[in-house]
Amino acid sequence: MQEKSLNRQILSLAIPTIIGFLGIILFEAIDIFWIGRLGPNAVAAVGSASFILWTLYALMNLTNTGTATLIAQFWGSGDREAQHRVVREAFWYIQIFSLIAIVCLHFTIDDILRLMGLDQKTQQLALDYFRVYLYGLPMIYLFNLQGQILNAQGAVRLRTVIMLFSLGLNIVLDPLLIFGYWGFPALGISGASTATLISESIGVLISIHAMRRWGYIGRLRHFKQISWVYLKRLLAIGLPSAATNVTWTIVFPLLTVVITTFGMEPLAGLNIANRWEGFPYFFGVGFSVAISTLVGRSIGRGDQAHARRIALRGTGLATLALAPFSLMFIIIPEQLIGLLNNDADVIRHGAEYLRIVGYFEFFLAWELVLEGAYNGIGNTRPYMWVRIPLTLGRVPLAWLLAINLNMGVAGVWWAISITTLLKGGLLMLVYLHQVNRKTLYTA
Repeated sequence: MQEKSLNRQILSLAIPTIIGFLGIILFEAIDIFWIGRLGPNAVAAVGSASFILWTLYALMNLTNTGTATLIAQFWGSGDREAQHRVVREAFWYIQIFSLIAIVCLHFTIDDILRLMGLDQKTQQLALDYFRVYLYGLPMIYLFNLQGQILNAQGAVRLRTVIMLFSLGLNIVLDPLLIFGYWGFPALGISGASTATLISESIGVLISIHAMRRWGYIGRLRHFKQISWVYLKRLLAIGLPSAATNVTWTIVFPLLTVVITTFGMEPLAGLNIANRWEGFPYFFGVGFSVAISTLVGRSIGRGDQAHARRIALRGTGLATLALAPFSLMFIIIPEQLIGLLNNDADVIRHGAEYLRIVGYFEFFLAWELVLEGAYNGIGNTRPYMWVRIPLTLGRVPLAWLLAINLNMGVAGVWWAISITTLLKGGLLMLVYLHQVNRKTLYTA
């Protein structure tokens, strides 16, 4: 009965989170459909601006990962006032960071886009698209923070409802603000980012009302108070997490350099394959969020043995959840890519990528779930030391296999897959080693 209860606890948090992430996949597909009607330069502009946005999102982890960890641990110990103090501090930290980012990028964004090698038209479109996000960064960061707060409190269903509402509103606003339908202003490519900013701002207002109603945050008038008590702990947890995620945003463009030596078709195939790989990835992230919350609560209660059981059970459940995707990627990759593109070369390259990574998807589950376990513990350095070197190692390994060993673009796919295997496998070995040595909970 205890085993069923543990499974139920994990799934009750993981499933709503996964549903919310599936909404993101649907939104991105619809968003790029409308942007695509502005022409190929607009699509290229969004792709280029996205690299910078990914970095900004990764940097949110400087404080937001630690915020979720501490809230979950204080929830476990029953200290509600401490939860509220963490939220207040995190609110001010992200506002300060947002202002720093706005100032820095206001003066450098033109040069950054120019260094990407964009032509003048695409560069201007990317600038128009990105500036809305940049100046709306405080609200965008708040949207991410409210999600972390609700997840850590175990209110994942509420978080998912707010996320899906915001995504639905964004889908409605996209064509209205891009093309000026029904009397709305025709903003072009900036209409897409404006729609996102409006939708997430409304989501923040709804979440503030809901969190006050159910006591997830303190009184709003108390937010003018800031104590700086938790800054050191938040950064100790968040710096490794942010560094790990920023590394990924750097490596993908570098891999693109290797891929495009074989033409544009492999890159197109990879981009389409990534749409499909987003499903197992977000399934893994959903389990990661659940494990982080439950492990954090157990640590707050001082129950380390239960925290270990949660982490290992979550790894097993995530492995089972990703197994069907592995089978599909191995057995019918051509059909999957063919649903989204009819170019024979694009289908061939995309299917080749899916088939190769399909053999290693359950290592992705291990990587993501154990990241959640370490987040819940509040000791994020172990996964940083495993993931950063291996993520960076994808670039020289891809070059070695694809160019030096004449494997072609398949060498890049194998480099991605091998490093996924190593990251998941090594993280599992490190985790089990620390459990056996009883050093897992040493921050």
